[in-house]
Amino acid sequence: MIPRLHKRGTSFKGACGYILHDAQKTSRDRVLWSETQNLISTPDDAWFEMFATARDQAELKRQSGQDARGRKNTKPVLHYTLSWAIGENPTPQHMRETALSSLKALGLDGHQAVMAAHSDKDHLHVHIVVNTIHPVTGMTAQLKYTKEHLSRWAEAYEREHGVHCEQRIANNEKRKEIAAARQADPSREFVAVKHQQTARAEWFDKKVLLERMKELRAEIRPLMPQPNPEIRKAMTAQHRADREALYQGTVAAVDHARSSVFARYRPQWRDLYRAHKSETKHLLRAATHPFERAVFVYSQRQRLGNGKPLTIRQMFQLIMKPDRLLQRVEAIQNKERRSLARAEKADKKQISERLWLQYRTRIDTVREQQKEERFAMVREREAHLRTVVTFALAKESLTADRQPANDSPPEQQALEALPAPASAFNTAVNTRSPAQMAQVEKIKQQMEEWRKRNPGRDFGREM
Repeated sequence: MIPRLHKRGTSFKGACGYILHDAQKTSRDRVLWSETQNLISTPDDAWFEMFATARDQAELKRQSGQDARGRKNTKPVLHYTLSWAIGENPTPQHMRETALSSLKALGLDGHQAVMAAHSDKDHLHVHIVVNTIHPVTGMTAQLKYTKEHLSRWAEAYEREHGVHCEQRIANNEKRKEIAAARQADPSREFVAVKHQQTARAEWFDKKVLLERMKELRAEIRPLMPQPNPEIRKAMTAQHRADREALYQGTVAAVDHARSSVFARYRPQWRDLYRAHKSETKHLLRAATHPFERAVFVYSQRQRLGNGKPLTIRQMFQLIMKPDRLLQRVEAIQNKERRSLARAEKADKKQISERLWLQYRTRIDTVREQQKEERFAMVREREAHLRTVVTFALAKESLTADRQPANDSPPEQQALEALPAPASAFNTAVNTRSPAQMAQVEKIKQQMEEWRKRNPGRDFGREM
């Protein structure tokens, strides 16, 4: 159990909108259930009722006979979460009871609250938004040392349901020692637990406890049920088949892409071979006279010079020597064919590299997913083992080894019974006085008027 206290805020609408919807506030897919505490409204409308309570704080104080003096509560929104460990699967009933128990531990069981459970993480967790202003007296809740209260409450919860955070137990014990020392010596300077240096003896004690935990887990691990080998074998075969299918699909895609490139270049090859064949035929049969060769050489002087115009002397040599002209033309034709082949090869290489790069990205993702599936069962067993062999169990084991045989370890104090969960419309409403019911009806009427005045508008931070 990990409680997390968020920063105090001013917007009930923003906080409730976040916990009752997805992060983008477009759907409710991640919300398992939602519920209100000490509110007459539904969860969607509860923000307005809490806002009205904060707005009318001075009037509530006057009606209840409280002292109206003091600084105004400018940040009445308290938001915190309760997260269970990965692998734990509490029922909705248990999650509601736990949330109500945490409110009681903070002294907020009489305050207005909205609770919502989320399933968008690897661990289940509950968001709780509380109005720190009491709905009857208008007084602000005393929230000093809220983190410490939540830490002690979480420790008591884990002692009953399985310890996952041994460091929290050690920190709370240290806080108790510091508090006792300060009571004995009030002049002693306060130093936070996180800034205190660990004593050498304490460090060795913790090391011994960790070693005992490893020993106990090593003894229990062989006794735990092993994963079914047939399931593991079938999973391995399926993973291999998935990787092979991805590889073969990529090979087929590369072959198809290369065939497409070949089909695109095929007309160019056909036209090039026809032009070369016609040119060679013209030189062998038609250009037999020097004058005809002179016309051909002059018209192709740029091409025959490899991009540079031929000089008069070079043109004269080609005109007077037919064999040299034929060799020069064949060399130029071979160069043009090699150039087209290089262009085709470059296109094939480019598209193949792009497809294989996509394959490498996808195969890495598939391997990570398969690795996660393979180790899921192992992690589940290890998580169960951590709940069985805890810091407290190792401490009891060491204590039992050091005590005489007739000594028995002290019994662990259980948590007090958790309160019954609240319904969607809190049953506390039925016990309200006529004046309180009139206030509720007034708030509902104000909200309807606000909606009529502001259709489709979102004021966001309403405080």
